Amino acid sequence: MKKILSIILVILTISSLVITASANPTDSFVHDDTQSGAVTSVLSQDMYAATKVITAASVGLEKSLSGVNDICSDKNGNIYLLVSDWSQVVVLNNDYSLNRVLTLTDEKENKVSFSGARGIFVDKDFKIYICDTTNSRVLIADGEGKVVDTWTQPVSPLIPDDFYFQPTSIVRTDKGYTYILSLGCYYGALLYSPEQKFLGFYGANTVKASALDTLSYLWDRLTQTEAKKAQSIKTLPFSFVDLCLDAEDYTVTCTGRTETEKNGTGQIRKLSPTGENIMFKRLTNGTAVSANSVNFVEEKVTVRFGNKQLQNIISIDVDENNFIYALDGTAGLIYVYDEECNLLCGFGGGGDNVRELGLFDSAAAIAVVGSDLLVSDTDTQTVTVFELTDYGSVLMKAQRAYLDGEYEEAKPLWEEVNRRNKSCQLAYRGLAIAYLSEGNYEQALECAEYGLDYTVYDLAWKVVRNNYILDNFVWLAAIAVVLIAAVVAAIVVIKRKKIVLIKNERVKIALGAPLSPFRTFDDIKYKNMGSVPVALVILACFYVVNVLSATGSGFLATTVDIHKYNTLYTLVETVGLILLWSISNWLISSSFNGKGNFKEVLIATTYSMVPLIIFTFIKVLLSHVLDLSGLGIVNAIGTVVIIFTFYLLSVAIMTVHEYDFFKFLLTGIVTVLFMVLVAFVIFLVGVLLQQVGEFFTSVFQEIFYR
Repeated sequence: MKKILSIILVILTISSLVITASANPTDSFVHDDTQSGAVTSVLSQDMYAATKVITAASVGLEKSLSGVNDICSDKNGNIYLLVSDWSQVVVLNNDYSLNRVLTLTDEKENKVSFSGARGIFVDKDFKIYICDTTNSRVLIADGEGKVVDTWTQPVSPLIPDDFYFQPTSIVRTDKGYTYILSLGCYYGALLYSPEQKFLGFYGANTVKASALDTLSYLWDRLTQTEAKKAQSIKTLPFSFVDLCLDAEDYTVTCTGRTETEKNGTGQIRKLSPTGENIMFKRLTNGTAVSANSVNFVEEKVTVRFGNKQLQNIISIDVDENNFIYALDGTAGLIYVYDEECNLLCGFGGGGDNVRELGLFDSAAAIAVVGSDLLVSDTDTQTVTVFELTDYGSVLMKAQRAYLDGEYEEAKPLWEEVNRRNKSCQLAYRGLAIAYLSEGNYEQALECAEYGLDYTVYDLAWKVVRNNYILDNFVWLAAIAVVLIAAVVAAIVVIKRKKIVLIKNERVKIALGAPLSPFRTFDDIKYKNMGSVPVALVILACFYVVNVLSATGSGFLATTVDIHKYNTLYTLVETVGLILLWSISNWLISSSFNGKGNFKEVLIATTYSMVPLIIFTFIKVLLSHVLDLSGLGIVNAIGTVVIIFTFYLLSVAIMTVHEYDFFKFLLTGIVTVLFMVLVAFVIFLVGVLLQQVGEFFTSVFQEIFYR
């Protein structure tokens, strides 16, 4: 028995070791836009590959890299590691060999301790700036480690009473302006002039507020007493956690978290001289939105042991081509963005007690050195070096040329990217505009559709469509004349011979509702001319045309991700909504002395949908011909059709219940509120059933495994 137990323990031990050793870095991924407007993560080629790990032993140090909280480099490519636990700055050459170890000294040659320091920066004159967070100061030393100046909390009327100077990050422009972040400071960065004069706070985040928050604020202002004011909680903006300078000396900042329940938006900002965020994201339709509304991490929040693991961008850097590198401290993920918020690649990852190249236990800082990327890990006391791959190099060159408007020069680069990675959305966009520039409109259409670039597609489609019309004008005009003549002749014959196309009176009444609503609904109410089978056919048509609109519209008019489209949702939004309205309105109107029954309400409601059904079908056909401007006109007409449908519905409900307009409006509002209540109850029941199912499943598993 003891031997068996020993064997089992050995197997379990080996298994645990294998599991630990087999951990792999997160697959590289990108965020692709979808036609529904959402963003989805897809696998990508590797832009960077982890090639080495720098440890104390690998560079010949006696002490460990304990507290390696920050990394920076100088203009010669030398690398500076802030090892705060030992109050040292380890300087490496650009080949990652040891250059020297600096311990700061004061004017009396005494060692200066900066244990707990969190930030380091080296300016163009090789002066070293260390954010000594614990001691509330910034140490400035020369290249030999001699402290030449010390900055403490500035004395200024601009400093709030509750401010406490704890510097965590510092950058200095070539013109001498200095930006310092202080721990927990929600006022923004501290800005100093070249003469080291404190100028004020710069570029603070703002508190996000919804319309409900605004109404609540106004109500509090009107009703708040001194007692309520004393107990009220003030919402403060999130503070910056790191900053850097881009190639034009613009300040780029990162905010660790921007919300408390989800990952939020606006984690990365590029600030103008006035402190405003000037980063933007170009949407697929050609318009642009501020980066404040862009989520730079993942949409889905990871839940571990019942707790939400919100992502937290803790470090940021920018290379000479203005590509932005952001480090997520929660998952150890690295994100590479361009200046228009396009994700070129995401990679990395990690977890507790992971010892795998490219993974992190506790990632702390990120820095760009030449074409390499360095990430420090405070738990493992290491620095991981990522080298740019051939694919990454080509992708960056192509995207830089694209952003600079050099579309023809970027074309061969994009072709190489596309050859290596067929799923790269950026490559298709770059090729689309390159083909458009050289007049290859058919290819531009194909690439724009793959790249989801509505603007380029629209421009190319106008040319292709117009050229087709010009090349085939004669026979197209002949067909149009024949069709018009045939329609006119058919109308004349029908009128002269009094031909009845629709002989079924009930069908005729249903189709005549848009033309004569009062007579139609009077016939339904007082002559019993409504038909449930006809109503069900109309309801089915309503569902079918909406499915057709989602799946069969032209590219420019499609607003759903066809790969994730589910017809059940459309069924709920059409048939389910009509049935819920009919039941709810019948129940509510019964309490308001309504004369109509459920059958009449259902028939009247479905008959009112006829113009909307016809318009939707016509819109699907036109979407394969019109450009964006034409579709805009069609959408405007669609708004008129919706208003007309509401008019028909109001006439229908007023007739079947014998209401005036104001009573219809009252019962309509109550009906909508009742529908919301029913939907909420259905949602709660669904959640309850899911929990019950999970409970019985867990009970079954416990019984089965025992």
